Amino acid sequence: MKPWLILINDFCHDLFTGLWFGSFVTLFILHGKVGDPVLLAELTRLFTWLCLASLLAIMLTGICRFFYYRNWDGAEMADIKKHLLKIKHALLGTAMLVGTGLVIAWVL
Repeated sequence: MKPWLILINDFCHDLFTGLWFGSFVTLFILHGKVGDPVLLAELTRLFTWLCLASLLAIMLTGICRFFYYRNWDGAEMADIKKHLLKIKHALLGTAMLVGTGLVIAWVL
């Protein structure tokens, strides 16, 4: 893969991760602040679709990262980076499952 494509893919992966998290946090705050049930339902639907679209984009760009971007900086750093990436993805994966589950529960 060309370096500029890797850079764009990594940027998109991080951008959509932030967008997903921002959608979840926004919905969480809206559920505590908005009193009008019709407005709350409309905003919840909007941010739910944004959240789910971001989740799809995260997975697609993550697949590209997994298969095409394995640029480790030397043998001794490879094990540390791999270990830290596993921890990061376990934490973010758990947050993603819980957050997306809550978002879907709020819509239903």
